[in-house]
Amino acid sequence: MSEIDAAVPVELKEALGLPDASQIGLVVRSLDDTVAHLERVVGFGPFVRPEIHYDSVFYRGEPSPGSRWEMAFCSLGPIELEVIMPITRPTIYHEFLDAAGEGLHHVGFDLQDFDAKLELCDRLGIKVLQMGRTPAGGFAYLDTAGRGGLMVELIQRKARRA
Repeated sequence: MSEIDAAVPVELKEALGLPDASQIGLVVRSLDDTVAHLERVVGFGPFVRPEIHYDSVFYRGEPSPGSRWEMAFCSLGPIELEVIMPITRPTIYHEFLDAAGEGLHHVGFDLQDFDAKLELCDRLGIKVLQMGRTPAGGFAYLDTAGRGGLMVELIQRKARRA
């Protein structure tokens, strides 16, 4: 069993008291090409591409103000689809592309008690790989991919983007 597997509770959703999932995220090399494909071939959309300004970004516990990425969002009913294209390193998105190529990266959970959940993660030994703060809240990617291959994202925001 890896260190990650040992640290992450089997019932993560229950251990953290998470609501139902609200987002799935894809990491891609070309945002334009992927969004065009999803709209034309799969029939997803319309997509929105908001500019999101972060007060701070952290990568593996260290400040990372130069990390940049672009995103597009669309609604899939009760789930929001987020498509992410990394621009400047370091990001966990670059790590994902380097290791696995394009594809399903995370499942996200919208919540209002963001800081309390981060404190609980710390007490449970669950590491935060990347996080950012916005004027409305923030996001945090948890080191959960070692079990099932899927990262968990905690999200605090005023509303879904799509």
